[in-house]
Amino acid sequence: MHSYKRNDEFDDFFRQLTAIVRQHRPDALLVSGDVYHSAVPSAATQTMYTEAMLALHEACPTMEIIVTAGNHDSASRLEVDRSLWQYFKVHVVGGIPRTNEGADFDSLIFHIADKGIVAAVPHVFRQNFPPGPDATADRQQAFYQGLMQRVREVNTNGLPVVLMAHLAVSHRPSDQQSDLVGGMEYFPLSVLGNGYDYAALGHLHRPHQVPPANPRVRYAGAPLAITFDEEYEHSVTLVEVLPGVAPDVEVIPLTLLRPVKTIPEEAVAFDDALNILAALPDDDPCYIRLNVRTTLGIPPDASEQALGVARRKACRFCTFKIVEERRHAASHQIVDITPDELRQLSPLEITRRYLLQRGLPTEEFMKMMEQTIMKIEEEKTR
Repeated sequence: MHSYKRNDEFDDFFRQLTAIVRQHRPDALLVSGDVYHSAVPSAATQTMYTEAMLALHEACPTMEIIVTAGNHDSASRLEVDRSLWQYFKVHVVGGIPRTNEGADFDSLIFHIADKGIVAAVPHVFRQNFPPGPDATADRQQAFYQGLMQRVREVNTNGLPVVLMAHLAVSHRPSDQQSDLVGGMEYFPLSVLGNGYDYAALGHLHRPHQVPPANPRVRYAGAPLAITFDEEYEHSVTLVEVLPGVAPDVEVIPLTLLRPVKTIPEEAVAFDDALNILAALPDDDPCYIRLNVRTTLGIPPDASEQALGVARRKACRFCTFKIVEERRHAASHQIVDITPDELRQLSPLEITRRYLLQRGLPTEEFMKMMEQTIMKIEEEKTR
């Protein structure tokens, strides 16, 4: 985060996860995508992942581990040692294998002894799903329908079925389109089809159920905060799944070595923000974003000043949340962004911020941008 190394934080998370596995001894551990935050992780990061998987296997040798690729992962890089991993009950799904008839569904279906069946789907862009028998049908929906049909065919003992997927789904009709605020493409919950007893979803970082009262579909969320918008409790989800009944969901909170904090809650002048940072307890190890209100911008050396205040503290100053007061603005607008945050934004979100900052209309331009991006993605698959 913001150029700070986080190895000790990830090591601490894996220690907590290993302890949870050792205590509860689950039949399966499911990782629904975004193993890495980059398609080209460092050698040290890959080593950490390898050692963590081995430690988890050692903590519960009977447990199956199923890992799917997310949109931040390189499918081929994740799968490179797939055959070797199987000796440690780790099953890796980077992409969707194909046959002459379409998707190879059997390669995505895993039997967890006599306890259940897991259908594991990695992240796939909507237009990249293998075509089904009906060329006019929506590829994504036809794929999930075909997968669930194949699960029914092989599930001769009526075992509970868990579906893994890495995508954004919503039960609200207003969300079932591209979210122009975050560049996130949402799909209706119905796209997943029927036939699963529990859906273990990845992609959205906040832990939640879809809809909130439905325990059958859940995002476990990210184990650590990746951005300053993730100032909430992080956790892992322990689920008991039985056929035909509501799953029993237990949320196990995680302790973060360095939580994220935006201080103060309401934006203040730059000098006041520095004073608040100075008053922060010296032993508070959090990541800090200062919430600053300004009409003329912040000083050129603002970061150096903040770093100087935090130098002898356990906290890590990262950036500013700039709320610029405009003379003709109806409301405050956040206009500052760090290079690290910029790398995490989608092209749609960058365009939206550019238009808003200049007071230009956004809806028509955003629709044009979305259509252009979709055409580019379609060209890549030809």
